[in-house]
Amino acid sequence: MFASLFKRAEASVENTLGELGNRVLIGIPFIVALGFAAASFSSYANRTYGPEIGNLIVAGGFVLLGFVVALVVKFRKRPSGPTSEVREEPASEEPQSTGPSFLEDDKVMSIVSAAAPIVLPAMLRTASKNWPLILAAAAGLYVFSRSESVGSAPQSPPQV
Repeated sequence: MFASLFKRAEASVENTLGELGNRVLIGIPFIVALGFAAASFSSYANRTYGPEIGNLIVAGGFVLLGFVVALVVKFRKRPSGPTSEVREEPASEEPQSTGPSFLEDDKVMSIVSAAAPIVLPAMLRTASKNWPLILAAAAGLYVFSRSESVGSAPQSPPQV
């Protein structure tokens, strides 16, 4: 009964990972080219304006590039439907239920509990070797999650 569901999920994950791998392979030459362009521009700016001002110019260029990328990502995430209509739903005291969690299934829980003693030590070994990277990724995820939730929260007037 669940075999076809697991096979479809596995195929979907494989397709997604394959597509992500292809995008990474396509993006690597562009990232290397951007690095060489930044080095060349930095050398030119340092030679023309001096090391302090040249480095500030390069840093400003990267800040502008970051803002442009952030705007592109923000506009891509927006739904393509009309956003002029704002719907306000009444606030309810009860949290909305999306149905049972897949972790409530006994078979899934038995698989997770059997795999945990094998996977957890390997994950902890990897995490202990790469803790600065994991800490930076967690900080980045926190910042991005806060910026989206702050921007999407409706502003309500203060109550007296």
